[in-house]
Amino acid sequence: MSSLPRIDHIIIGAKDLKAAADYFYEEYGLASYVGGKHQGWGTENIIVPLGEGYLEIAAVFDEELAKKIDWGQLVLETPLTGRPWAFLTYCVETEEGALKTSERLGAMTKPMLRLRPDGSELTWRVAAMSRFKEEGRGSKPFFITWDDPSIRPDKLSAPHKVAPQGIEYIELAGDKKATEEWIGTDKLPLRWVEGPPGIKAVGIKTATGTLELR
Repeated sequence: MSSLPRIDHIIIGAKDLKAAADYFYEEYGLASYVGGKHQGWGTENIIVPLGEGYLEIAAVFDEELAKKIDWGQLVLETPLTGRPWAFLTYCVETEEGALKTSERLGAMTKPMLRLRPDGSELTWRVAAMSRFKEEGRGSKPFFITWDDPSIRPDKLSAPHKVAPQGIEYIELAGDKKATEEWIGTDKLPLRWVEGPPGIKAVGIKTATGTLELR
């Protein structure tokens, strides 16, 4: 049986990766490891693996590069309000794959590359990873297809104080019908509330119950 569709990961923006990493460990018991730099995009990340799925905490290391692309601008303009991180968007993997999704939405498919600290390469393809400022986009994800799923970022571990077992749900505000049409399915664990479009909370399944990030 296919495990798709699935929430691949949640993107969280930060100005200072160490401050964000410390916050997640102290407040939630979630540890992280260094991801690496997105080549040519001006951003870098740390990864919080959750067993199935992960949190990507991203920051800008080259402002001039980041300003040139929608993704870089999204991370650069992370709205911080009293804590060193903010929800930005989320990424979904579906059965149709990034290429067919891009054709369905009239969006572009882009090859991506991140150099890990050990020098190895992680490669994947994304669809709809642009136009983040469009009206109503806050509740709509972008899409991913991994070139080698066996080395996805959630396949590595980190010394958590809790035992995460995956992303249980995302709490969203926005247009439910339009978002489900964008994704192409209503089978994802999305919960809907009132408010400006965007992620309001994320529930993480753990061995002792649900850990909610809000």
